[in-house]
Amino acid sequence: MFRKTMKYLVNNPGLKVLSLLLSVVLWMVVVKMADPDANKSFSVSVEILNKDVITEMGKVPGVVGNTDIAMFSISGPRSYVEKMSSDDFKVTADLSQLDLNQDGDVKLVPIEISAKKNEKWITIVQRTVNLQITLEDLSEKKFVITPEVMGTPAEGCAIGAVEVVPNLLTVSGPESIVSRISRVSATINVDGVSSDVTDNVMPTLYDEDERVISSDLLEMNQGFVTIKAKILGTKSVPIRCQVSGTPAEGYEYRGLEYAPETVLVKGEASLLNSINAINIPEDVINIDGAREDMEVGIDLNPYVAEVGLSLVDETANRIAVQVLIEEKETKEFNLPVERINVTGLNGDYELTYSGSFVKISVRALKEDMDILQIEDINGALDVSELAPGVHTLQLNVTLPNDKFEVINTVNVQITIEDKNAEPEEDERQDDEDGPGTPSIDEEEQGENRGDSTER
Repeated sequence: MFRKTMKYLVNNPGLKVLSLLLSVVLWMVVVKMADPDANKSFSVSVEILNKDVITEMGKVPGVVGNTDIAMFSISGPRSYVEKMSSDDFKVTADLSQLDLNQDGDVKLVPIEISAKKNEKWITIVQRTVNLQITLEDLSEKKFVITPEVMGTPAEGCAIGAVEVVPNLLTVSGPESIVSRISRVSATINVDGVSSDVTDNVMPTLYDEDERVISSDLLEMNQGFVTIKAKILGTKSVPIRCQVSGTPAEGYEYRGLEYAPETVLVKGEASLLNSINAINIPEDVINIDGAREDMEVGIDLNPYVAEVGLSLVDETANRIAVQVLIEEKETKEFNLPVERINVTGLNGDYELTYSGSFVKISVRALKEDMDILQIEDINGALDVSELAPGVHTLQLNVTLPNDKFEVINTVNVQITIEDKNAEPEEDERQDDEDGPGTPSIDEEEQGENRGDSTER
């Protein structure tokens, strides 16, 4: 039995080897059909090794252009290639391989690329072969780290003081890179938070165009810094303005219009609970001698800070105030003498006026003047100290309220006669001749009695 088996195995060896080869080829064809080859491209930052080789020379390497970004592609079975990412490769340039005898200022350092997985299944084709560097002088510069926040706190909360510890960063590296640094910041996320928050973050370097600067050639004395953000309460409070001074004669202050009328402030809860308004002192808006509307811009910051608070929106720190000044209207009224209340007249005396009415000039705002009637004006005279004869007295004019004012002094000419006195000879002659004829002035006064005119 054994002999028969061996005879079968050794007979026609060439045919058997050919069959085996055909089977392998067929298997490879089937595999290729099931998992065909694919290509994929990558761009990966080059890790620079052994930088101390250059620093020991008192120099630092400066990268030329974008040669520190390695461009390469891979090929291989699709099932492997498609699963590969940039993190699956190690891309390095070892400065210990630098040939200092190279001509020119630009030196070439070979870039090595290796796969961290599936290495035997893929082929790497490099497009960036060398890292190009120059040898530059070492530069060192200090920057104050600016705190920045990202996100929005919970409703009813606002960001208070934000600080970075430590807040000074020393950056060293190639002069061409360090000179590009414009500012350094540290950012903390406050989205949705309602209480104080602290975080350890890496400082970020920016150029003057606000582009991030990142390079393996830079060294920082602080890899991480601590940033703290205080979270405060907020409150909407009204703004209250007052004025000082008096407008020009004949004008009246009508009030203020300003926007915004409220402001959102932030601070500790104890302070917020004790504040009901932001008060603008009266001396800020002075209307002395004003003859027309005034516009005033007011910075709220000093008055908010005065009560220990600050604005939620620092850019909304100004209010526009309009002071309303209105010119008064003047109007003349003819007050009939019958409406003058006389007091203190001796019972034996008789009082007469030189005319039938008295002109009174009244000043007030138009809306008030439109409703003022002659019946609303009263006059009064006190003649208790007067003897018979002709007198000129100042009339005491009474108006409905302090919205109205009498412009000028109103004088009235009166005559007081003693009813029991013996008539003089000329008067007796007049009595015999009969009552006199009224003068023209008296007739005109009678016609105008009770009239009023505007001025």
